[in-house]
Amino acid sequence: MNKILLFCGCLAVLITSCVQDKPTEPTPPKLIELKYNTSHEEDGMRINFSAVTSDSRCPSGEQCSWQGNAEIVLELTGDGNQAAVLNTNPQYQQSYPYNDRTITLKELKPYPETGQPVAMDSYIAVLSIEK
Repeated sequence: MNKILLFCGCLAVLITSCVQDKPTEPTPPKLIELKYNTSHEEDGMRINFSAVTSDSRCPSGEQCSWQGNAEIVLELTGDGNQAAVLNTNPQYQQSYPYNDRTITLKELKPYPETGQPVAMDSYIAVLSIEK
């Protein structure tokens, strides 16, 4: 009887040691669209889209010698106040680490068109927030 109990105990240990924990998958980034001069809040962090400091992106339908760049400023509050300057051109800073997250500028809407200036209040920043 003792041999059977010992065998069952060893078998149970063997089975549980063979079962592997499924690795936790990383949380996918959260995409938000933030209009100019508005804020987004989550988990004690606030992101305010406060400025478009430049927009030299090549207007659609035109041929330019370079793709240009748009630069925005985000005011970050929560665990300390910081300003993040993010760009559409990958030659410049597109991501900013803040607390336990990384905020990335994915797109700035609308894209400029020839002869049509973009009104400041029509800008929308598409941001990725990743933990």
